[in-house]
Amino acid sequence: MKMAEYQQLFLSESQEILHRLNTVLVELEKSPADTALLNELFRGSHTLKGMAQSMGYDDIAHLTHSMESALALVRNGTINADSRTVGLVFESLDALTLLIETVRSGKAHGLDICELAERFEEMHESVHAGRRATEERPARSPASPAVPHTEAQAVRVPLEQLDGLVDLVGELAVGGIRLGEIAGTVGNKSLDDTVATLSRLTSQLQAQTRQLRLVPLEYILTPYPRLVRDIAAEQAKEVDLVIEGQDIGLDRSVQDQINEPLLHLMKNAVAHGIEVPAERDRAGKPRRGTIRLAVRREKDHVVLELSDDGAGIRLEDVRETLIRKGLRTEEELSTLNPEETLLLITSPGCSGAREVTEAAGRGVGTNAVRTKVESLGGSLLIDTNPGEGTMFTVRLPLTVSIIQALLVAVGEETHCIPLSYVIETVKIPHEEVHSVLGQRTISYRGAVLPLVELQSQFGAPRAQPGERMVPAVIVEAGTRKAAVEVGRLLGQREIVVKPLSGILRDIRGASGSTILSSGKVALIIDVPWLLQEESVHCG
Repeated sequence: MKMAEYQQLFLSESQEILHRLNTVLVELEKSPADTALLNELFRGSHTLKGMAQSMGYDDIAHLTHSMESALALVRNGTINADSRTVGLVFESLDALTLLIETVRSGKAHGLDICELAERFEEMHESVHAGRRATEERPARSPASPAVPHTEAQAVRVPLEQLDGLVDLVGELAVGGIRLGEIAGTVGNKSLDDTVATLSRLTSQLQAQTRQLRLVPLEYILTPYPRLVRDIAAEQAKEVDLVIEGQDIGLDRSVQDQINEPLLHLMKNAVAHGIEVPAERDRAGKPRRGTIRLAVRREKDHVVLELSDDGAGIRLEDVRETLIRKGLRTEEELSTLNPEETLLLITSPGCSGAREVTEAAGRGVGTNAVRTKVESLGGSLLIDTNPGEGTMFTVRLPLTVSIIQALLVAVGEETHCIPLSYVIETVKIPHEEVHSVLGQRTISYRGAVLPLVELQSQFGAPRAQPGERMVPAVIVEAGTRKAAVEVGRLLGQREIVVKPLSGILRDIRGASGSTILSSGKVALIIDVPWLLQEESVHCG
């Protein structure tokens, strides 16, 4: 193994260890006498020290040795896990995070490691000076023996290699489909049977590769307890974070994209959801607020429910903010139900926060959350009870690398509409297409929907006056709906999503591409983009 590969392994494993140490330390701060937590902290620090020594990272090894020695004193009952000790270990973990990042980047860190090490040394000296007094105190019960640490057998595979495997399996599936089409023209039973077997095995292989891309959500959720703890401390709040279902798997690429939106919702819950202890006392609530992140699997989707038991959101405040900032008129708001009104807090600039903090309050975060969720083919719902709390529900597809899509003809080309956005397909009589303020519209189930023309984006021809029926696909992203006019409907198919590159990168209205059984490249239509107000001028 090359040195670069050893370094990559060190970076990956050390990051996991630090995330876990932060989580355990947050729990130890609440339960200072928990020997199991102390043992895990000590074991993790010792492992990280050994890894750093073997790689020659002296600063990391030196700091972890100092931290390990202090944790040994706590574990032996010589000192207590008080706020001073825990705070110093938190500072050390932050410094270790920066040191490990400098290993990744190759840049100088500028940290004064000696200062932290000296503070640990001062702790040792104070213990030595007071050893006689310590020995006169009743002996503390010996620490429980460490629980044997076992891990499931696993192999680390770089994400690039896994993506390459998914692409190859997709190419294999396309080749199998083309072979099946050829076999259909030959009429040979043995060939037909072989193609059927190949198709079955390819489907199984695709299912296995999809599972390989599913990583437990713990991958991104591990740092959250520390984040909540720090924000709560800054705002003099007392907050507990409860995470359920973090072992449920979600596509690694989806996790990377959804992490920032989830972090924003988490910060919002602490900064603007949970009240300060005095206010909770007056409301008859427990002084400590609770934020709960519950994850569950629903068929081929993952649902994340982020709830708090804070002050909730008053619809009157939302309406007042929207009107005051000119985002909606009173007449427009009067036609909306409570759920639709609540979702408007995701409008750009709609922040009801009384104060802008580093955590939240600028009125751009929730809009970015909704945009990102919908771009992944997911949905965002908001539910609130004033005085009791708020829940944000995020629904996401398990994977975005292999999806079900509706194939449509757009001019001379074939394009794909992700099935997660499709409500149904319709054929509209040409005389039922109307123009409202310059926008072509249709009537659909009692509502007026814009009829989106793909001509300007993908060269799709508009239905001519002599054509009796207009084929269209009814699509929905969030609360927005529209009818997308197409040339022909070609059927449903599972496709392998490939990112746009080269000259295709700048195509507006396309979120990716795929390879059809004919070997041609087809664009995947970016439905949320099509339904943006600047693209669909429907008022």
